[in-house]
Amino acid sequence: MLIRKIDSCLLIIDVQERLAPAMNEPRRIIDGCARLLKGAGILGIPTLITEQYPKGLGPSLFDIREAAPETAIYFEKTNLSAVQENDFMDRLTSLGKKQVVIAGIEEHICVLQTAVELKEAGFDVFVVTDASGCRAPENEQAAIRRLTQEGIFTAGVEMVLFEWLRKAGSPEFKEIQNRLIK
Repeated sequence: MLIRKIDSCLLIIDVQERLAPAMNEPRRIIDGCARLLKGAGILGIPTLITEQYPKGLGPSLFDIREAAPETAIYFEKTNLSAVQENDFMDRLTSLGKKQVVIAGIEEHICVLQTAVELKEAGFDVFVVTDASGCRAPENEQAAIRRLTQEGIFTAGVEMVLFEWLRKAGSPEFKEIQNRLIK
C-alpha cells in the first residue's frame, strides 16, 4: 500500500527538549522529523504533534516547532499511547484521513503503542523508522520487528515524501527535492 497525500496525516510523537537528546542518534531523529514536517507543510498534509508531560520533559524541540506547519495541532499527553489521551481520537478522526504517518520517540514505547492502537482502530499506519528512535539501538530493532509483526508498515523519510508527491515536475516536487532530499 502506498501513502497517499489525500488520505494521510502526519503524527510526530514526543520529540522534546529533555527527551530527544537522550536518544541514540538524536540528530537523525530530529532531522528526519523536521524534513517530514516541512514536507507536510509544503503539501498541506494535516499534522499533529504530541508532547509527553511537557512540564517535566519540556516542549517540542525548537527544530520541530520551527519546521512544523502553522496549522499543526499540538497535543499534550501523559498516556504512553496518544490514542488513550482524551480528545486525541476525536481530533484525529475530524481530519478525515485513513492513513497515519508516525515518527518520533521512543519508538519501542510511545510510537509503538500509538501505532498498534491506531491500527486496531482501523487506520493504515506507517512508522518512519529513520525519523524515529530509542535510547538503545537494540530497542529500535525490537520495535521494528514488533511493528512488522503487528502488520504496521515501515517507511523512510524519502519514501514518505515521494509517495506524497507521486509525480515529478510540479513546483512542490522541485521545492521538496531542493530543500529536503539529501
